[in-house]
Amino acid sequence: MKYHVLIILLFIAFGCNTRQSESDKEGMPVLNGKYLGQKEPGLTPEIFAPNIVSTGMAEINACFSPDYTEFLFSVIMPGNNFVIMSMKYNGQEWSAPEVAGFSGEYSDADPFITADGKWLYFVSKRPVDSQQKPKTDWDIWRMKNINGQWGEPEHLDSDINSDQDDIYPSLTKEGTLYFSSGRGGGNNRDIYYARSNGSGFKPCVKLNDTINKYWEGDIYISPDEDYMIFRTYGRPTGNGMYITFNSDGEWSIPQNMGEEINKTGGEFCPMVDPDGKYFFFTSSHIIANTDTGEKLTYQKIKNEFINSYKHPGMGRTDIYWVSASVINNLRSKIVK
Repeated sequence: MKYHVLIILLFIAFGCNTRQSESDKEGMPVLNGKYLGQKEPGLTPEIFAPNIVSTGMAEINACFSPDYTEFLFSVIMPGNNFVIMSMKYNGQEWSAPEVAGFSGEYSDADPFITADGKWLYFVSKRPVDSQQKPKTDWDIWRMKNINGQWGEPEHLDSDINSDQDDIYPSLTKEGTLYFSSGRGGGNNRDIYYARSNGSGFKPCVKLNDTINKYWEGDIYISPDEDYMIFRTYGRPTGNGMYITFNSDGEWSIPQNMGEEINKTGGEFCPMVDPDGKYFFFTSSHIIANTDTGEKLTYQKIKNEFINSYKHPGMGRTDIYWVSASVINNLRSKIVK
């Protein structure tokens, strides 16, 4: 009797999961290929995977695994809570976005998978100890790849995490960790790096004032540590994302990446895909034209607001991508 009840329950559970999966993929085209089957951009930034990844919600971050079988991004929820989403590729098609297995309970963001695919780093406000309450500041965590599955989240120690926000981890192929931290006090953030010691990291070091002169955050460090892109505020040459190049251990003066990238001055979350072909970032640039030429009524305004949550390019954050040639073009102008 118990056996038959168990079988019935399994069928019910399977049916529910199948319907949920079908519901998640409803209206979603079959996506295959390295970049979710998207038409690849040129030198003009374009919204990435519109109405699939970039929707009317607020999406940030863009992270592919080195073998292009997983794509991670984050969604900003009402109340400024964050959740990491996952899409997986089985060799034939990509799955619909789902909340990543390690996310959804606490505020999580900024996923980064190392070049060898062995570690997934992210930031979270989850409690360090299960007996504690969720934290009010961000800490950096990581998970090891165990036979193709991500293991248990591991909190980085006090050589990395502080009592202030520590965010946006990015690693070189040699294992050097770059991140942004508010440990300097006030509302400021600066860029730090920490060399690998084999099992973890040596104490972190703050970059000098060639880089850390204003507010700096959201760092992408190249695998070879030869260039770095970061978000900054307060510079006389404008806000947004800047790039700097490393020559013999010295970083060049950071340069604004230009109006094609920094359309609003609030662009952030830089990332280059594992093959180095495309530069991804987040922007709230408005591309939709809502002016119909008709006299507005309350109902029309209400409908416009409701419809704006159904499409990207309406002023909430979306993920953009552009050919990484923009980086080489800037290199040729900056590095002499």
